[in-house]
Amino acid sequence: MEKNGKSGISLQKIVQLYKQEGLEITTEEAALILDFLKRMAKIAVNQVFKGNG
Repeated sequence: MEKNGKSGISLQKIVQLYKQEGLEITTEEAALILDFLKRMAKIAVNQVFKGNG
């Protein structure tokens, strides 16, 4: 299983998780989803440390 960057989850694992929920996605879509979630997590952490959360 190929890992995507520094995250501990592979794109194939994301595809598998979505498939378990009845949604078919491609590895390209999984990469976009992972990128979005990483960005959202970074924003959330920054807001907590700045006291805006």
